[in-house]
Formats: sequence, structure tokens, C-alpha cells
Amino acid sequence: MASEVALRTDGLTKRFGTLTAVDGLDLEVRRGEVVGLLGPNGAGKSTTIGMILGLIAPTAGRAEIAGRDVRADPAGALADVGAIIEVPAFYPYLSGRDNLVALALIRGGRSRERVAPALARVGLTERATSPFRTYSLGMRQRLGIASTLLGDPALVILDEPTNGLDPAGQREIRGLVRELAAEGRAVLLASHLLYEVEQVCHKVLVIKKGRL
Repeated sequence: MASEVALRTDGLTKRFGTLTAVDGLDLEVRRGEVVGLLGPNGAGKSTTIGMILGLIAPTAGRAEIAGRDVRADPAGALADVGAIIEVPAFYPYLSGRDNLVALALIRGGRSRERVAPALARVGLTERATSPFRTYSLGMRQRLGIASTLLGDPALVILDEPTNGLDPAGQREIRGLVRELAAEGRAVLLASHLLYEVEQVCHKVLVIKKGRL
């Protein structure tokens, strides 16, 4: 169902010594919507995403993806999420297609049949056999988004996906984000740019000094 909750955090908190980077954060993202996580650099957005993805252990609170607790069942929870953090990294001498095949093999090969549809989804079929090093920044971001779709995720997390792109590339990525939500996926988009989230998000959560 389009209204199904794909991501929920409850009291999510992270302290580094005396510094509280994220302070009791409650948020919810449902399928079919794009939710912006807006705040200046250092507000706690990246730490929040790190906890959602199981990369950072929370001091308190919890995160659930598609109803699965990230700490209690990391494999089950993360099977329903695709994410790119800042500029996606790939093997420069492999083609776009071969980079996605390599990712699919790392995941056990089950998502290999999704490589061609994912490339088509982001408009990279014609450049699928070109080495990644020849890709423009916009193409690299599109390949990153394609990589998030290999597992057919309920939740897609994008951290500053238009950073460094020219206006045409920004429009392209925004269009892809809208289409992902239209397919029934939940999208969490982190940004420090108000005009960015205004143009693509259904709702915006503002975070400052770790607080909503």
C-alpha cells in the first residue's frame, strides 16, 4: 500500500562524548512520498542516515525499515533499503553495467537480473558499456541511483544527490526522485538547500543541532 510506513525512527540519539549530534529524533517516511531532511552542514543529517543504515550505533532510540529493527535484524531491515551517500564511488575502469553486476554479485547474485532494468530506469542504457571514468558527474549520480534499485527497495535514501551538478543535471535527478516515489517507494532526501527540497519533497523535516 502507498501509505505503508517504510521508515520510522523513535527517539534516535547519538552522543560523541559531550557532543549530542542527534537528539531524540522521531521521523516517519511512507511509501509514495519524498521526505526532505533539511539542515545546515553539521546539523546531524549524516549521523542520522548512518544510524538508519546501521553504520553508526545509536546511543539511544531505534530505527525501523519496513517494520524491521535495524539493530535487531540488520540483514532483514537493510534488504529493503537502497542508499547513496554524497558522490557514489565505483570502479573507474569498469563499465556502468559491470559495476552494477559486481554489486549484484556481492549481494549474492540474486539482483543481477535487475541490472539492465535499473540502467534503463535512469537513462543509461546507451552508455552502459562505457567505462565509469568517462561518465559526467550527472551520469555518476544516475548510476548511483541505479545501484539503489538492484534490490527493489521500499526505501531509497539520497544524501545531497544534486551536489555539484549543473542546472540540467539537477532537474534530471529531481525528476528521477519524483518517479521513484510515484512507483510506490519511500524516499528520504537529505539536503542543506531549501530550494532543492521545495521542488521535490512532499514534506520537509528541518533538523538543527541534532533536533527536529
